[in-house]
This record gives sequence, structure tokens and C-alpha cells, in this order.
Amino acid sequence: SFPTLHINEYVVWEILEPLIQNSIDHAVDENIKIWLVTRFDPDKKRGLIEILDNGPGINHSLLEKNEQGIRKIFQENITTKTDDENRGYGCFLAYEICLRCGWQLDVTNKPDGGAHFFIRITGLS
Repeated sequence: SFPTLHINEYVVWEILEPLIQNSIDHAVDENIKIWLVTRFDPDKKRGLIEILDNGPGINHSLLEKNEQGIRKIFQENITTKTDDENRGYGCFLAYEICLRCGWQLDVTNKPDGGAHFFIRITGLS
């Protein structure tokens, strides 16, 4: 029942793909499971896209916010990977594209382990 988003599907992919890839890249084993969940509240005209995994979760230092309230994971050129060449841009770009679309991207760790990215979309009909 999620309404049509009036946006190019490639733009949506440029948001979702790096978040999914983050789960894959940081998996501790080959049995990573990733879930994509969509929810829509027609009364509030809000949508939610969730990306969850069963991996180790986000490093706690990356969940800290800067003075503008932006989590470190969404800042440019930030990575925990040891091979940092061309790294640290996926989550940054996903965040920036969400901003341009008027959406909100955030992340937390699930209580039972794993990352939980969520994209809030308002003004849907």
C-alpha cells in the first residue's frame, strides 16, 4: 500500500544501495541477512523504508552526532575500514540525497544486534 514516489528510481537506488552494501561490507560472516521493510500510514501521509541486518551493527563511534546533529556515519569520508581508498562516501551520499528529496535518514543498532537504517518520507498521498 506504499504510494508511488514521484522520483526517478535511480535516485531511490542511490539511497538504498550504499546502505545495503554497508551491511554486506561489515558482515562478520557469510550468513548476513538483510531485510527491506516498507510501511505507510495513510492518515499521517508518512512512509517509512527500513533496512535491517543481522550483522554486528554500527560502530558506536559512528552513531555520535556532530554539532549540526548529523551522525558521524553520514559525514563525508568517514569509514572504519582499514583500506580507506574511495571509502566513506556511500552513507554520506545516501544521506545527502535524502536531504535533497526532503526525506530523513537515520540509523541505530537493533537491541539484538545488527544495523537498522530508516528513511522517513512525509507528505505522501
